[in-house]
Amino acid sequence: DRGNVVESDALRALLDPKAAGIEVGKFDVVSITPPYEEVVYSQLLDAVCSSPAVGEDTIVIVEYPVELGCLPHVIRAEEGGEGASTLVGVRNRRYGRTVVAIYIADSSGRLENAFSRPEEFIELK
Repeated sequence: DRGNVVESDALRALLDPKAAGIEVGKFDVVSITPPYEEVVYSQLLDAVCSSPAVGEDTIVIVEYPVELGCLPHVIRAEEGGEGASTLVGVRNRRYGRTVVAIYIADSSGRLENAFSRPEEFIELK
């Protein structure tokens, strides 16, 4: 198999992959590590859910600051249009000032150990 790393503005790459130089298709993994003070996380997560690059069983990794509190366990696009994904949290771990949340988009149940863990999205430890 082949991999492809894309360095781009996250919102642009998610909402219009072709404009960011990304071949249309679903990603297996999306990793988002934005500059903490320069992003509105609600917009970013809405873009993930609405992205044509995110589909069934896409693993979405989001890095965010502990000061933000806890991200929600389940995330849906605000508009919920056709093709919008639902993200379900499987891990949410704090590492100093940084928190890493892992979500599965539209889980089919085929991924091992990718089951919902709502207890990890209640409070940061």
